[in-house]
Amino acid sequence: MSLQFSTAYRNNAAAAALGAAPAGAIMADCVLMLYAGSRPADADAAIGSATLLATYSVDGSGDPLAWESPVNGSVSKPAGVVWSGVAVNSGTASFFRYQSPSDDGSASSTSVRIQGKVGLVTDQGSDLALSSLAVASGATLTIDAASATVPSSL
Repeated sequence: MSLQFSTAYRNNAAAAALGAAPAGAIMADCVLMLYAGSRPADADAAIGSATLLATYSVDGSGDPLAWESPVNGSVSKPAGVVWSGVAVNSGTASFFRYQSPSDDGSASSTSVRIQGKVGLVTDQGSDLALSSLAVASGATLTIDAASATVPSSL
C-alpha cells in the first residue's frame, strides 16, 4: 500500500519545506550554498573538507531566497527575481545546501537544511542542474529557474 496526498497537503508541504507562502516557516530566510568536493553522507553531517564556491541570494545581496506560492504541490523561483552569487573559490560544483546564512556547516541535527547533488542540465539524477560545473573565483553565478515538487504519493 502507498500513502497518497491531497493537493492541499502537497501545496502546504511544499510551502513549508522551502519557505513559501502560506506556510513558510521551516525554511524561511535561507540561501543556497554551492560546494566542491565530497558530499556529506546526509544533511546533518559536517561539510568536512568541501570547498564553498558561492552563496546564492537575491541579486547576490545576501537577502534570502523566496519562492512563489505553491501550485499542485510545486513551488518555483519567482520569475524576474535574480538568484545570484559571486564565486569565492574555483572548483567543480558537486553539491549544495539550502540553509540559513548563519549555519556554519558543522554537524547538527537541529539545523534545518536541504542538501542535494549538483549536475549538468543533461544529468537527470541531479537535484540542481547547471550548464557548467566549472566555477571560477570571481565569476557571477545565477540560477535562472528552480522548482521543487512534493510527490502525490510515496
